[in-house]
Amino acid sequence: MANFLVRKLDPSTAVSMSDPGSLPEIHNVESVLSKAFTGDRFTAVVTGHGLSETDTSHIGPFWLTTVVAGLLGGEVYVAETNDTERKIIGCAVWFGPGHSLYDTEAQQQHSLVPLMAMFDDKLQHWWHTVFLPTYDNMVASGIGPDTKHNSWHLQTLGVDLQYRRKGAATLLLNTVIKKAKLAGDKLSVELENEVNFALYEGVGFELMPKGKARDECSESFTGITGDTFRMWVLAQDSK
Repeated sequence: MANFLVRKLDPSTAVSMSDPGSLPEIHNVESVLSKAFTGDRFTAVVTGHGLSETDTSHIGPFWLTTVVAGLLGGEVYVAETNDTERKIIGCAVWFGPGHSLYDTEAQQQHSLVPLMAMFDDKLQHWWHTVFLPTYDNMVASGIGPDTKHNSWHLQTLGVDLQYRRKGAATLLLNTVIKKAKLAGDKLSVELENEVNFALYEGVGFELMPKGKARDECSESFTGITGDTFRMWVLAQDSK
């Protein structure tokens, strides 16, 4: 028997029509993402927190905004334990071909605006003038200006630390990879933690642009605290 099951979250189960994030499972999803990204360098830098800070209350709400965006414009999957408890232990947010993060008014209203409200003016300025422009240019240079929008793009993948390296992340990835292959669609993802190369390369992703070493392909970002992180672009052609 498989250790985990994957289930697609149903946006129509939202408790409140005015709140697309009000799914019955949403607090469990937020808890899992908070645990998954505790100690994560990327999360700390882009939220303006120091790497040594012990306060983790911002982590879950930050990543939950991508889940809400996925419910509105993409697809959100959870990995659950295959037992009577059905405990949610992982989450993946994907945007299919022709869709992108924050590309609709609904996503901007319910995801982007709440996200920016978490940040002070200095951090908002960094996002708009440094992070997002550099991020977009890096992706365009790596895979082309339209490839990300026209592919299955993985926006978020997090697994509870207690369940790492047991197959849940691979299962969440392969669920959409199989769908993409059937349709002949490409896939793309940005990687911020070098230790995860093995996971993505293990399911068929390749570092982009092809033929270059990791150091040549990475982009370095410096946040408002002076801390840094690196980012890479990976892609997979399903045809």
